[in-house]
Amino acid sequence: MTRFTAKGLGLCGCLLIILGAVPVKAAPFFVTVYGRTYKVDPRIPSDTLEGPKPQEALQALPSDIARGPGFKPSHEQVLDEVEERTWIARIQLADELAESSFSREGRYAGADLAEAEPEITGSLANGAAQAREPELQTLYDRYTALNLLVRELRRSMDLPVKTPEAGFSRPKLSPEIETSYRDLKLDPLAAYYSFRRVKAAFRSGDIQLLARVTHYPLSITRKAKRMIRNREQLVAAKETVLSPRLREVVAGSSFETVFVRDRGMMLGDGAVWITPGKTGFALGAITLD
Repeated sequence: MTRFTAKGLGLCGCLLIILGAVPVKAAPFFVTVYGRTYKVDPRIPSDTLEGPKPQEALQALPSDIARGPGFKPSHEQVLDEVEERTWIARIQLADELAESSFSREGRYAGADLAEAEPEITGSLANGAAQAREPELQTLYDRYTALNLLVRELRRSMDLPVKTPEAGFSRPKLSPEIETSYRDLKLDPLAAYYSFRRVKAAFRSGDIQLLARVTHYPLSITRKAKRMIRNREQLVAAKETVLSPRLREVVAGSSFETVFVRDRGMMLGDGAVWITPGKTGFALGAITLD
């Protein structure tokens, strides 16, 4: 079970999910994702807590996941899409848990959440937390559904079912792309994983997620330069940093085509920069028209 601690941590469009019926003998059922059909194992994964059966768990997928994109993507694109959604759900779940009554009240108040995790996850897995913390239960169910879907997609692609610690699958980068980063003394894999996290944070529209993948001070340039020096200032500037235009720029960017230099990765002709730092790559600069 993924722990509720956020670790340093595509496609625009939605997924089309169609769940088939599970026969009495629990034969595999099929899920159509983004226009492609995948077989799902009806058994609960051995490394997760007892809870709803997979077909029931998948009912908690986001409601907009049923809208089709109008084109047939590759299997890799489907996996990228679901991994982004899973990362968003995992971090939002961690944040909600930290603010929940499990953390603020009772014997676990003020304690390390790791101590409470077995009891909390047990309550969430069997749905017992619904009455006490309905929003937390909803986030847990959504994360569980997305995580299960990722496992089955990875299985269908003959990949290890467990998503790498970075939260995203290891990319197949061309030698030219790898060389372009290494020539600048930048780690191409670290750059890729950070690109995916920043992209997912913009996609979510959640300023708290974006705060997790931001370097401070963050420079914002319009007619003059302004420095965002901490999370509180970033939250106050939410309407600016998560404007529809910036979100569109980031959503339309791909790692394979971004311009890279010693300063980092440039998205949208300089509208957004993902820059290297002591703790790795993160959002480092924004330029507004």
